[in-house]
Amino acid sequence: MNEKQSWKEWLSSENAVRWLYLILGFLAILMLMTILQRSTDAICCGDWDGYYHIRWSQLLWESLSNGDGLPEFKWLPLTILDPENYSDHHFLFHLLQIPFLWFFEPVTAAKVASLFYGTLAVFSVYWLLFYYKVDYLPVWLGAILICANPFYYRMNMAKAPPLTIIFSVIGIYLLFERKYVWLFPLMFVFTWTYSLFPMLWVASFIWTLIIAWNERVFEWRPLGYTTLGMVLGNVIHPYFPNNIKLFLEHLSMKIRMGNFDVPVGGEWYPYSGVELLTNFPIAFLAMFLGYVLFVPRRRLPEKATFFLLFVTPLLIAQFLAKRYAEYFPPFAILFAAFSWQAFFTPDLSSLPEDFRREIEPLLDKKKDKGIYGRLKQAFAVALGAFFFLLVIFYYKGIQIGSFKQEGLIESIKINEPHSKYERATQWAKANIPENEIIFNCNWDDFPKLFYFDPTHRYVHGLDPNYLYSKNPELFKVVDDIVKGKVDDPGPIIREKIGANYVFSDSKDCTDFIAKALESGWFEIAYEDDEAYFLKLRQQKGQPPSLELEDEADGIEDEITVNSGEEKNDFNQEETEENE
Repeated sequence: MNEKQSWKEWLSSENAVRWLYLILGFLAILMLMTILQRSTDAICCGDWDGYYHIRWSQLLWESLSNGDGLPEFKWLPLTILDPENYSDHHFLFHLLQIPFLWFFEPVTAAKVASLFYGTLAVFSVYWLLFYYKVDYLPVWLGAILICANPFYYRMNMAKAPPLTIIFSVIGIYLLFERKYVWLFPLMFVFTWTYSLFPMLWVASFIWTLIIAWNERVFEWRPLGYTTLGMVLGNVIHPYFPNNIKLFLEHLSMKIRMGNFDVPVGGEWYPYSGVELLTNFPIAFLAMFLGYVLFVPRRRLPEKATFFLLFVTPLLIAQFLAKRYAEYFPPFAILFAAFSWQAFFTPDLSSLPEDFRREIEPLLDKKKDKGIYGRLKQAFAVALGAFFFLLVIFYYKGIQIGSFKQEGLIESIKINEPHSKYERATQWAKANIPENEIIFNCNWDDFPKLFYFDPTHRYVHGLDPNYLYSKNPELFKVVDDIVKGKVDDPGPIIREKIGANYVFSDSKDCTDFIAKALESGWFEIAYEDDEAYFLKLRQQKGQPPSLELEDEADGIEDEITVNSGEEKNDFNQEETEENE
């Protein structure tokens, strides 16, 4: 009887309501991520890097399962990712995709893996609010779901950033709970997963500063364990020392924030002012709320101060490059939530530390009762419902008068289909000798080419800096060719690059393709409505257009001759009839 009564009391308690919010929040996040993934048949979204990742995961699994060790990466031999210098800076991420390949074909495996890790990443942010008993969970859940369209766009790209969020949230939890020793294995696996592992070291540094201010002691363990994990994770690495060289290469390339030696992917350039306002209104509002509610005291509120120092650099970075949409929006919500919590929490800094730690659990257990408690819950539910309505508009799109905001679902739907380049690459596998270098006009076509046709090698891919860093002179040659600055590119492509075939999207590199054909060195070997291959001739000949004109002239002459013969026959027949 007592057990049944206590169970009923628990079900009617605020704790049960919070657990219900947690479960419903997980289901809402899962449903949203599923809808977004099902909005396209391709590996989402924008760029095609997910095709590279899942194909390389498949090749890793085939090689490791056969006992052959790590496979050789031979597909970009002219870049710093050549077989001698290649390093997989997503190594653990590629391993974590492998279990999905046991049950699904590669594209579906990539999409299911993206759904799994993306959902966990978003849920981990929500879980942190639940665990530390932040009030108004439905409100914060709604804010997380609409924090920024680009955030969810990038969470569905079948890439490593969701794991970065998961590891960062785990690390923040370990810092808050002062379980510092576990930061060592966490940082170790983080270094094997993605090159943004320094985020965890920065978080530890911020926490060390907060503890030093509040407690007037140098707490070395957060920095010590993360530094040890970072060093050993990089040294005890399957690609050591190439992983160190590639990390330094990335650091030197990206730290310039817009002042790049060569044009890079669009994610490294900033949003316009209008794009920032229309894509990040909730995240910016959360930052504003966090700054307004943050009240520095003699003893700093630890969690709110941590997110203040952690998220502000991400806010600045968001103005400099689009790609930080992967991190800034959800952590902005956390900053607002913990600033809210600290603002409405009694200041106990004047009390002795031992006494303060004893009564903090008692304060956590304090419940709002009576009419005030009911109104508080009703407000939370109402505001949460309002945010969920915004979710619908946010993802389906909003139009108010002349203002129109495209919905995320629609922007994903218009992504290019999975089958793009499949016909062209099937032709290449059947007609171009294996291991030939193909001059791919655009570096960002490489992931799709690598996925559909791993039997050939390519000139550049994944990042144009990889070619530039290996050979700046060759990069300049390739860049001039693809921009149509070279009138006779055939001999250069053969002698300096070693390629006999050119691949291009049907709508790109038009100046180069026109000059290549006009030069007489190339002929169209394959063409469809998506792409074409040009074949480099052994000797210079007439341009294909002139050949077609000569052929047309020959046909016209033949028609004229035949018409004349038919006319003479007709006249002769008519004369005979008159006689």
